[in-house]
Amino acid sequence: MTGLTILKNSLFMDHLFPWTLTLISILGAILNIKKKRASFAIYTVANIGWIVVNIYHGIYAQAALFVVFTGLSTWGWIEWGRKEWKKA
Repeated sequence: MTGLTILKNSLFMDHLFPWTLTLISILGAILNIKKKRASFAIYTVANIGWIVVNIYHGIYAQAALFVVFTGLSTWGWIEWGRKEWKKA
């Protein structure tokens, strides 16, 4: 099964992939509440997935929003990393 075949499979793109991304996003929120830096990496992965889903469904404004969220989660990862170095 090729990547293109998976993208054409509506069961995957309409149900399985979005539910998986939902669970990953919730995990990111839980880790963020617990002040874990890994939350930003989790959010980045989820956000990239949401970009794919939104483009697949033609929801371009929301895809653009998730591009911004991806940038913010990357920025958060960098900033939290800097703060940990300052503590040492």
